[in-house]
Amino acid sequence: MAVNPEAALPRARMAGWRAFAANVRTAAWLGWKVEANWADPMTFVIYSIARPLALALILAGMYWAVSGGAPRTETFILFWVANAFHEYVTRMVVAMGWVVVDDREQYETLKQIVTAPIGMFTYLWGRTLVKFAQATLSMVLVLAMGWWLLGLTWDWTGVAWGPLALTFAIGLVAVVHCGFLVSGAALLLPQAAMSINESVGVSLYLLAGVIFPIDLLPAWLQNVTMTLPFTWWYEALRRFIVGHGASERLAGWSDGALVGMLALTTLLFSLAARWAYAAAETRARRLGRIDQTTLF
Repeated sequence: MAVNPEAALPRARMAGWRAFAANVRTAAWLGWKVEANWADPMTFVIYSIARPLALALILAGMYWAVSGGAPRTETFILFWVANAFHEYVTRMVVAMGWVVVDDREQYETLKQIVTAPIGMFTYLWGRTLVKFAQATLSMVLVLAMGWWLLGLTWDWTGVAWGPLALTFAIGLVAVVHCGFLVSGAALLLPQAAMSINESVGVSLYLLAGVIFPIDLLPAWLQNVTMTLPFTWWYEALRRFIVGHGASERLAGWSDGALVGMLALTTLLFSLAARWAYAAAETRARRLGRIDQTTLF
């Protein structure tokens, strides 16, 4: 019986998506086992709750000391919101680089993963899902603590839920692809990868306007930050939650233009990140870095 190619193509695509979902689910299950196997469930839950709250309280204490005891100012609310969402960068981007380091150095399984049919891209997507869940919990806890403990409140009726959801989704795409960049660097720099993993999160913390407006940066550095999707992401999140952003330079941009620039920079950044990771993995294979251990 003759097979209609046009009818077979959708079925093949559906089978491919099912296989991708199954592989991601398996990688996520493995990621959960790796993340949670160091402690009993209760200890792990306490740690997951205490860590983001402790870091947020440190930020509140620093701002209180610098501002002379005024932690409820609207400026601090803007920084608090951005800091809460920065958990996704801290958790997901850094974790994707650590996946390469751990699997190569500690578990010595990276060479099997790279050569397996699942591929590193799918594997990294799955391993990131666990960190996404942890980052979401941290973000909610930080916002809740700011609201109930520090009095950092805003008008919930003024939240633009539709644009906020779109902004959040686009920003996550940028976060994941930034993780691919870090993973590619980790493949090529076995000894320096640990420092790079952490420094990327800290650099974006300073450059993207999380803790202070980008207006305070030198003019040339402001132009650099305007090319980063994270700068637009944090500013849009602030605007759609609190009602306005923190940067005077971006204040004149309309909501639509802000989201449009976020989408454009995310697209360009993601394409560059995918190309850079593929090039890094190819070079790592050629140099024999996939199974190289440095006994860190």
